[in-house]
Amino acid sequence: MTRVKHGVASRKRHKKLFRTTKGYRGKHRYTLKLAKNANAKAGQHAYRHRKERKREFHQLWILRINAACRDLGIKYSRFIYALDLAGIAINRKMLAELAANNPEVFKQIVEKAKAILPEPGKAPDLEMLKQRYEAAHKTTAKPAKVGKVVEPKTVARKASATKKKAAAKAK
Repeated sequence: MTRVKHGVASRKRHKKLFRTTKGYRGKHRYTLKLAKNANAKAGQHAYRHRKERKREFHQLWILRINAACRDLGIKYSRFIYALDLAGIAINRKMLAELAANNPEVFKQIVEKAKAILPEPGKAPDLEMLKQRYEAAHKTTAKPAKVGKVVEPKTVARKASATKKKAAAKAK
């Protein structure tokens, strides 16, 4: 029987590794031991940075919104607070996109948000804010009536109790 040496499989595995380390500096590109370590480390960085990228984009959107808000005479924190009071639910990604590409639409949103804000330095009257919020979110549909919820165990107990009473009366 002939001897199997796995040379073809090893070469294929090594070539696959070297394709991933293409562009690395120094011997990390073509030396097997160093390439394996570099590839493993790159995978760790990629995993961590996939999470960090989301944070960085969130920070970037906030910076863009803040810059656009400052131009229109309102701080970012007050703007977000006003959006919440006005019941405008637009995420930060879309707000940043509007601020960069459609400043006139963003300006309209800021004006609506400013209209509902109390004056700076004054405590808001909570009742007035609640009324404004309810007026902005007033719906014409009536809420559905919710029936009495009966647990299955309770139904089974009641059914067995009535059967027992009926059996007792029959005797």
